[in-house]
Parts: sequence; structure tokens; C-alpha cells
Amino acid sequence: MKTISLVVMVSFFMSGCAAMFSGTSETINLRSEEADTQFFVNNNEIGKGTSATTSLPKKNLKTAVLRAEKTGCTTQSSLIETEFDAISLLGLVIDCGIISILVVDWAATGAITKAAQRNYILTPKCSK
Repeated sequence: MKTISLVVMVSFFMSGCAAMFSGTSETINLRSEEADTQFFVNNNEIGKGTSATTSLPKKNLKTAVLRAEKTGCTTQSSLIETEFDAISLLGLVIDCGIISILVVDWAATGAITKAAQRNYILTPKCSK
């Protein structure tokens, strides 16, 4: 019985509220008004056409650079703005936030933040 109680308590404390309820990744949608646009996150191509979608770990949101390129056009880029995910504050009830907020949501998964915007319009500037 003590072993079961210990396992339940450890698993309860090792879960962060933002990680549980909001997840540890964010879906980002990119769109362009120019056909045949190439979309990149950092230096990785994620699609070509007028739209692309990618899933990024929340831990990497602050360093991600979104880019839209088309041959003969000026490249457009944007950083992903992030904001605090208030759902992580539920960890204050669980363990005063020591493990659930500081360790799990902040350090391990980055779930303490979320994308302030998930849809981006990046249209390369083409001279016509």
C-alpha cells in the first residue's frame, strides 16, 4: 500500500499543469498571398505553396524564426512572440509550484509559455 501511494504521489508531483492541459508543443500556421512560397522555421523547410503548418516544442518557441521565400522576391520573416501560460499557476495548489511549475513546466518542457499568435501571414514582396 505504501508503494502504491508513493508511486501515485510521485507521478502527481512530476506533472506540470500547463504540460498536462495545454501540451508541450504548439501548432504554427503560415500563409502567403504568393503562390510557390517556400516556408521555413529556422533553416528547415516546412512546406511550399500558399500555406504550411508545423508543430514546435514550446521550449523552442522563443528562438524560432519563421521565414517565407520566393525566387526573385524579398524574403519576409518573423519571430514567434510568446506569453505566459497562466494554466501553469495551478501547480501552486499541487506542490507550491516547486516541481510542477519550476521543474516540469519551465525547465523540462517549456510549457510555461505559449505562442501569443499561432497564425502568421508572411508574403514575400515581389515586384510586378
